[in-house]
Amino acid sequence: MKIRTKDVARIANVSTATVSRVINGSPNVSEKTRQRVLMAIESLNYKPDIFAKNLAKKRFYEIGIGCPDEVFRGIESSEYQFYVKVFEGIQDYFSRKKCNYSIFPFSMLNERDGVEEKDGFLLVGGGISEGIIEKFQDIGKPFVLVDQFISGYDVDCVISNGFDGEYKLIKRFLKTGYRKIIYIHNVAKHFSYEQRMIGYRRAMREKSLEPVIYDFAEGQDLKLILKRILDDNKELELIAVFEDRYAIDVIEYLKELGKKVPEEIGVLGFDNIISSTSCQPSLTTVHVPKEEMGSLAAKRLFDLLNKEDISPVQISLFTKVLMRKSAKLR
Repeated sequence: MKIRTKDVARIANVSTATVSRVINGSPNVSEKTRQRVLMAIESLNYKPDIFAKNLAKKRFYEIGIGCPDEVFRGIESSEYQFYVKVFEGIQDYFSRKKCNYSIFPFSMLNERDGVEEKDGFLLVGGGISEGIIEKFQDIGKPFVLVDQFISGYDVDCVISNGFDGEYKLIKRFLKTGYRKIIYIHNVAKHFSYEQRMIGYRRAMREKSLEPVIYDFAEGQDLKLILKRILDDNKELELIAVFEDRYAIDVIEYLKELGKKVPEEIGVLGFDNIISSTSCQPSLTTVHVPKEEMGSLAAKRLFDLLNKEDISPVQISLFTKVLMRKSAKLR
């Protein structure tokens, strides 16, 4: 039978709260009571969980949250809606564990500003590169990637299932008779972007339709790309965009070019950021469980810190299609 805190409290003739205070190293317990509780723990061979043991030693984990500079600025300003939500999930988990954490941009790595003294790391952002992974492997502390996976590196990561989300989204419209669906793809080396494009291709080819993909790179003029899409595809019905932020821009650019959304051309996004509900028309998109992504990554890091289930894992969260007004089913 598993020994519980209440069993220790009964033997020591104290409250369960007092037992917890002793385990957590609280000074608000008399030495006599502390010794009575410790004797009860020993007599029952009670084993508190690993995290509680660390607390009893006043061991609070120091966590570093590293991210590309763009993500760091976006979280600090609350403008990068996707990662703000991911970070909220991380904060929620850490607040319950009462640990210390700090966030830093990768550009600080060369400054050695106490980074290597952290107990473990969460590395957040699709812009994480092979070089960043190798730097943290050299540091030798546990770390978990959040929203990125790179083949050839067996490191823990938490991602969303971009392939399945985009596949289900495109298939939903193909089933109702759509045929001319264009995809705008971000060429940045981001695992989720690649998987979303592959999901689009699979759905199109299952209907014996040729995928039509236009590449976009950060810094390019999206409006010029959109004009080229309209010139090249006179019977265009639907534009699927790799990410909500840019899908919202596409809606605005189409309006500027005299196109009605969704009456003439529909627009699809991906991520379900807050702005996707407030834009006009509201954006049909794919929901990514961003807070859960953050909290699961934080939980996985604690497993590694506590040397539990240490074999590297990839945790992939399923997504959900959300039908709104920027595209209509037939």
